[in-house]
Amino acid sequence: MEQKAKFIIVGLIGVTVVCAFLVIQSLGIKQQLMREKDELKSENISLTAKIDKLTGSLRSYESKISSLSSDLEKAYQEKAELDKKYEIANKAREELVEKLKARAQQPQVVIREPQQSLAPQANDAYWAGILKAKTDLELQLGNVRSELRNLQIDNEQLQREKGNFELELNALARERDDLSRQLDYNKKLLDSLAQELVREKNDKTQIQDSYKIIRNENAVLSRQLASLNTRKTDLERKLQEMDSEKSTLARRVSEMEAMLSDRLTQINTLKDGIGSVRASAAREESRDSVELPAIVVKPKDSAAPGQEETGSTLMGRVMAVNKENNFVIIDLGEEAGVKVGDALRIYRKDKPIANVEVIQVRRNISACDIKKQGVVIKIGDTVR
Repeated sequence: MEQKAKFIIVGLIGVTVVCAFLVIQSLGIKQQLMREKDELKSENISLTAKIDKLTGSLRSYESKISSLSSDLEKAYQEKAELDKKYEIANKAREELVEKLKARAQQPQVVIREPQQSLAPQANDAYWAGILKAKTDLELQLGNVRSELRNLQIDNEQLQREKGNFELELNALARERDDLSRQLDYNKKLLDSLAQELVREKNDKTQIQDSYKIIRNENAVLSRQLASLNTRKTDLERKLQEMDSEKSTLARRVSEMEAMLSDRLTQINTLKDGIGSVRASAAREESRDSVELPAIVVKPKDSAAPGQEETGSTLMGRVMAVNKENNFVIIDLGEEAGVKVGDALRIYRKDKPIANVEVIQVRRNISACDIKKQGVVIKIGDTVR
């Protein structure tokens, strides 16, 4: 029984150690999950800030692209207007060139006609009109030449402006391409960030589910630990009760042994007295009758071993009865050949009343467990 109690205590200690280890491990996992949760929250906040920043930059880039597209449209409109002005200037130039050519041809005719009619008309007024017309034509020719120079200057300026506008358009086109590429990159980055956020949310849900499972397992383990602790306390209480019962039984056995030793001494004294009385009676009878050899009466427990070998049955008496612990004490022991495990029967007036089994053996006494009892056993009943 003590070994079983020790095994139970060792098993309980092992279970408590395992439960404590599992609880500590679950607490460590819980703390790790909380740290990871905080890290994920901080990363989520930083990612949301980055997304807001990127959306702001995208909006600014979109506004820049819209402004550049409006500037390009304005530049295209200005270019179209300049092209129209250039065409108008070219037409005006061609018209002036034709007018100059026409006027350059008219004076020759006018000059030739006076040369043909020089001889018949020698008139001062005629020559004065010719000179006046010549000066007017020279003035008109100077004005036309100055206008042509101005038109050439304007044309060159327009060409330079056109080249500058083309360079600006090319730069704007390159900037628009760069902005579109950057916009595509930002869109891809936003898509990747969105995917990462989705993965983080999924991981977060998985972590929460695993945390719930671990918490439930921890609750189950704590309940099991509590039940094991209650069982341990119950077993410890039972062990204490068994120890107390064992001490009481040991004390009772010691008391019974003392009582039996006292009873044995009394029985031996009584047997010696009976033997002396019988001897004195025999001596008195021998005086009155024929003298016979002495008859020696010996107690049953001190019978010669030769009698047991010839098949004579054991016979003893019940010396004490313990109803609480269900055993009796008889006056047969090791000297009478009694052994642990022997089955004996108790008689009263040659009638069997109970069956007993030897559980402890001393030199002159034995303790027997009552197996079957028909009538209440009393001190003095015969044991065979």
